[in-house]
Formats: sequence, C-alpha cells, structure tokens
Amino acid sequence: MVSSRSFIAFVLLGIRLWAGSVSGHAIVTRRLTKKTASPIVYNLRGAAPAIASHDLEPVNEFDRMAVILEGGSRPSKPPITAVLDQQGVRFDSDLLVVPVGSTVEFLNSDPIFHNVFSLSKAQPFDLGFYPRGQKRSVKFSRPGIIQVYCHIHANMYSAIVITASPWFAKPASDGSFSWDNVPPGHYRLTAWHKIAGAYTTEVTVPDIGNVEVNIRVPIDVEHP
Repeated sequence: MVSSRSFIAFVLLGIRLWAGSVSGHAIVTRRLTKKTASPIVYNLRGAAPAIASHDLEPVNEFDRMAVILEGGSRPSKPPITAVLDQQGVRFDSDLLVVPVGSTVEFLNSDPIFHNVFSLSKAQPFDLGFYPRGQKRSVKFSRPGIIQVYCHIHANMYSAIVITASPWFAKPASDGSFSWDNVPPGHYRLTAWHKIAGAYTTEVTVPDIGNVEVNIRVPIDVEHP
C-alpha cells in the first residue's frame, strides 16, 4: 500500500515533470528612443539643477521594455512594494513591472518640487506637489499600463506595467529572458516598450523541455 506521504510526493513530482520552460530574446529592429535635450528647470530659489550624467549615456532600450507570458491558470505573484524615484529631473527607473496588488512609492530625491500624476484608464491619480525627501504611494489593484508624468516638468515620463501573470520580466542587457516550470499549453508573449508600445507573438509550451521564441520590437515588414 502506498502511504499518503508517498502519494503526495508522487503527485508533486508529476507536476514538476509536466512543465516546460520558455526562453528567448527581444530584438530591437530599429532605434526607438529619440535623444532629446533636457529643458532647463529651476527650483524655488531660482537655481538650475546640474545636468544629470544619465543624459549623456546611451539608452538601454531593454530597460524600457517588459515581456509578459500570458495564459494558463497559475495565480499571479504576491504583491510587492517598489520605489519609483525622482532624481536628476527624471524618473528612475524608466519602467517598472510589478504584480497586481502591488504598491509603488514615488520618492522625490530632487532639490525641487515635483508633481506625479497619471491619466491612465487602469488607475488615474494625482499626488499633488511635494518637496525633496517626501514620498507618496499608490496601490495598483488592476492589471494595466500606468503612464506616469510630472505636471511641472514635461520631459519626465515613466511607465508601470501591472500584470496578473506570474511570468514577467525586463529583458537582460542582451534582450534575453526565460521562465521555468511553465505548464504545457498555448500562451501569448507580449513585449511592451514605453515608446514603441505593445507587440505580441504566440507560444506553445511543450510537456517537457524548452521552447525558444524571439519577439521583434517593432515588427519589421520583412519579418512579420
């Protein structure tokens, strides 16, 4: 007779065996972000902040991209608390990806006032004006794209991707991404870039083994 403990172990082993993995690359097919000159802004005493060093650095397009595998019945990851800083008259980082139900804290690290707001349908908000060292927070209860701006500084723009999928990531510096223990089935892979928007492709995950998939942003005419 098989003990209940052995049976449970067998079932759990079966669950682990009947799962595949997904790996691939996001491929940027052309320049997405145009280089713009930062406007001169002033604090309340009339002093202009120094130009941040990041304005002189090359743009990492993958830091502005989220990849999400959607499908199946697995629950979303537990909510987290993330920080979207305001530093050097910009949002740091360009893009956050968090599970549904998460809270984002908007910290002001600049020696000037900021006003953080969003008109996004998923969850609009306006946090008002607040100075250096203070922060405001928002809990995001629904999946969606939250585009974040500052009323004072028109060049400030960031995005928050709220997802109910347990499989999400920002690609590595070479565009690579991967997920393990994905149940077999049909899925949709979405790459969302804060400038280029959303691009999708279909993925079929095998019972066992790995499936590789590439997604192009934006999609070329020669590579539909």
